[in-house]
Amino acid sequence: MTELAESIALPERPVQLDKFTSQRGKERWCKRLSSDYPAADYWLCHEARVLQSFQRDQRYVSSFVAVDLDNKMLVSEAGGHPLTHWLATPVGELEHPFQRSSDLVRLILASLRALAHISHTGLVHGGLRPDIIVLRQNDRLEIDFDSLTLVDFAVARSPLLRVEKPLFIDTASPDAAYLSPALREAIQRDWQTFAKLVGENGKSSWYELSDSARRQYETVLMPDLAINSVDWRADLFALGHWFKQISLHRIDYYKDAHQEQLPALIKRMQKPVLGGGFTSLDACIKAFEALEIDKRALAINEPPQTSGVFSMQPSPVLHPSPLTVAPVAHHDDFAPVQLDHARRERRAEAPSGRGKFVGIGLGLIMVAVLGAALLRSRDQHASVTPPEPGPTTVDSNTTSAPISQANAVPSATSVPTVATTPVAATSADNSGDAAQAPDSTALAGLSLDELRAAAQHGDPAAQTQLGLRYRKGQGIPADNQKAVEWYRKAADQNHAEGQAYLGFMLMTGRGIKRDYNAAAHYSKLAAEQGNPTGEYNLGLLYLSGRGVPADKIAGYRWIKKAATQDAAAAARLEEVKHTLTPAELAQAEAAQ
Repeated sequence: MTELAESIALPERPVQLDKFTSQRGKERWCKRLSSDYPAADYWLCHEARVLQSFQRDQRYVSSFVAVDLDNKMLVSEAGGHPLTHWLATPVGELEHPFQRSSDLVRLILASLRALAHISHTGLVHGGLRPDIIVLRQNDRLEIDFDSLTLVDFAVARSPLLRVEKPLFIDTASPDAAYLSPALREAIQRDWQTFAKLVGENGKSSWYELSDSARRQYETVLMPDLAINSVDWRADLFALGHWFKQISLHRIDYYKDAHQEQLPALIKRMQKPVLGGGFTSLDACIKAFEALEIDKRALAINEPPQTSGVFSMQPSPVLHPSPLTVAPVAHHDDFAPVQLDHARRERRAEAPSGRGKFVGIGLGLIMVAVLGAALLRSRDQHASVTPPEPGPTTVDSNTTSAPISQANAVPSATSVPTVATTPVAATSADNSGDAAQAPDSTALAGLSLDELRAAAQHGDPAAQTQLGLRYRKGQGIPADNQKAVEWYRKAADQNHAEGQAYLGFMLMTGRGIKRDYNAAAHYSKLAAEQGNPTGEYNLGLLYLSGRGVPADKIAGYRWIKKAATQDAAAAARLEEVKHTLTPAELAQAEAAQ
C-alpha cells in the first residue's frame, strides 16, 4: 500500500504533530522530529514500542501504524479533534463546550479514566497536555467522552520500557509549568548524571554541555535514570495543571456546590499525599464521580476548525543560542490564537528507505512550539461570573463572561452575542474631570521591595501595583486575597484604578466572596472618574442586571465611554448595538 501525503511547506521545527486523513478515510497523526533533534531515532523507536505494547487493548491510546526513521516520522491512528481545538470552538452562548461545570466534570473523568488505564499497565505518560488529548463526536453531534484518546507517548515509560536517555525537555521553559516538581527534579538529576558520565561534572542541562558532550548523547544509554522512578502522581499533577487553567476561565456552575467543590478537587490533583492530595487514581475518580451533574448531553453543531495543532510541549532549543521565534499574540483572557484556514498544500514525494510507511494523507499542519500561550498558567486569568440561580441569560443575547485585561481584542471565534465581560485593565485613566491619582502602571518597573515600601507609606498607585503583582504572581507567590487587600487600600483613597480592580475581584469572586452590589459600587466610583475599566465593567453589570437594575441603555452608555480608550470595549459595543431596537439605540445615543 502506498498512500502519498500532501503537506504544507514549513520551516523545520523541533517537533511537528500533524493530523491528516488517509486515502481510506482514516484519521491519522504524524509526528515528525527535526533532523537536528538529538537521538531522534531512539526516541521514535521508544515511542513506537510504547504504542505497540497496547496493541491488544487500544482503549485511550492511538493505534500504532508505522515509523519512518529516514524521515524522522511516526504515524498513529486516532479519530477526533485535540482538546485545544475544542477549547476554541464556540457552542451556542458558550466559548467552548466545557464551560458548563457538568461537561467539565465529564472531561476530567474521561481523562482520569484514560490515565488510570495506562497507569494500571505500569506506564507513566510524563507529557499529558491538551494538544494530545483527542475527542470525537457521536452520531448525535455530542462529544463522546468514551472516545478520549492520547496520541503522543514521547517520554512515556514503564518497568518493561525504561527510558535510557535524559529527557530532552527544557524545564526552564514557560511551557513546562505542567511538569510536577518530582518530574522536574528527576530530569535535572539525569542531566547531571549524564554530564558527569561524559566528563563535564557540575553541568545540569543540555544548554551547558559542550558540543563534544552533546554528540555523545546519541550513543550513551543510561538504564538507571531517575526519571524511571517517577510514578502516576506526575501525570495527575499535569492534568490538574491544565484543568486548573480551564477552570480559571468562565464556568457556568450546575450546582452552587460545584463552585467550591470543583476547584478544590482540581487543586488536590496537584498536591502531594501528605499535603492532602489523592492517595490513588481510583480515589480521585471516585471524588469526581460523587459530584452531581446535569445529565443532559451537549450537542455541537459545528466541529472544530482543524487548520492547526498547537503543541504545548516544552520543546528545547536545538542550538547553542535560542532560536528566533516570532512572538505569539496573546493576552490575559481566554482567547485562542487565530489560525489561517486557507489550505496551503503541496504534493510530497513518497518516502523511501528502511522506514516507508502507510500513508501520510491530506493536510500536514504546523505545530507551533509556543502553543502554551493558549492555556498558560497565570493567576490573572479571571473565571467568568457564574450565574445566579435561575436562567443564565439576562436577555435574548446577553451572557456573562469576565476577562482580566481591557485591551484584549475578542477572538474571531467568539459567538456573536453580547458577552458581559468584566475587565481588570492596566490602562491609564486620561479622561474625566475628577482629580486622578497616578496610574499604577507607571510604577511597574520598580523592584518588589521599592514597591512594597511605597505601598506601605500609603501611595495608592503603589498599592494598586502591588495588588496586581500579587494577583499575577509576579516575583511573589500569587495570592488573590492579598491582591484584594492592597486594591482596597488604594480604593479607600479614591484611586480610580484601585477601585476598578477591586470591583473586578468582587465581580468575579477572586480572593473575596462574590458581591455584585459592592462590585457595582466600586466600578461606578472608578467609572465616574473616567477609568475605562470601571466604565466597561459597570456597563456589563447594567447589561446583566447584577448589582444594579438591568438597563441596556445604561449598559450601552458606559461601554461606549470605555470604548474611546479600549479596543475590547469598542468591539463589545458593536455587539451590544445588535441587541438594541432602533428606538433603544437612539435613546442610548441621546443619553451621551
